[in-house]
Amino acid sequence: MLRRNVGGVDRVVRLALGAILFCGGLFLLIGKSSIGVIVAVVGLLVLLTGVVRFCALYIPFDISTAPSVANPRQPMCDCEAWMKQMQDKPGTAESPAPHQTGSS
Repeated sequence: MLRRNVGGVDRVVRLALGAILFCGGLFLLIGKSSIGVIVAVVGLLVLLTGVVRFCALYIPFDISTAPSVANPRQPMCDCEAWMKQMQDKPGTAESPAPHQTGSS
């Protein structure tokens, strides 16, 4: 599976712009304009990259707007250390504090 490299704001912009270009291309096709096909295909590709969250053009430039996932499964608390402390010295360990996420 391909690694996601399109983030939140980038994805929303791609979905909106892709939908606009695709609809605009279809509208141009009604008027028998050959540029309508090009605009519709570009819109469809932009829309597709927003849906799958992957852009092949980002690979050569090593660009990623997706959030990096350093440790996707962080524990809710440090329960393992608390259990070890309880086994070593029963009754002296303080209950574990919830894991803090984000900035304060």
